Amino acid sequence: MASKAVFRDFIESDCEELEKMVFSLYSEDEYGEKMTIAKINKTIDELKRHPQKGSIIVFEVEKVIVGYAIIIYFWSNEYGGSFANIDELYVKPDYRDKGIGSHFLNSIGDSKKRGIVALQLETTPTNKRALEYYIRLGFQFSANKQLLKKL
Repeated sequence: MASKAVFRDFIESDCEELEKMVFSLYSEDEYGEKMTIAKINKTIDELKRHPQKGSIIVFEVEKVIVGYAIIIYFWSNEYGGSFANIDELYVKPDYRDKGIGSHFLNSIGDSKKRGIVALQLETTPTNKRALEYYIRLGFQFSANKQLLKKL
């Protein structure tokens, strides 16, 4: 199914589905901050006005929205290039374990050509499944307890 997954930029008509997925992500995360519609809208507005800061990517399989990611870009002096911080990554439960997340993370890895030197993400301490998954994909613990994958 991963080969059938399409990753595209968020558009306004995705808003309702994005909101549902964001709330689902935060309901699964016992350590997460409280999520609100206002926060989601603020993120959408900020990235729309300042696309150089990041983007919201929607995952589709056969034109059905099955997940999303919020990517934030920043420069690292230490690593001498831009980081792509995967602020949020969510795949709907029925579509998990089908390679969609791995396919997406590998497609971001192709961004090295655009000057991105590392991917960064985080997971909650109790989400052992996600932690093991990210480590299998090549992410490692950094000194500041974030996961990092050098590109």
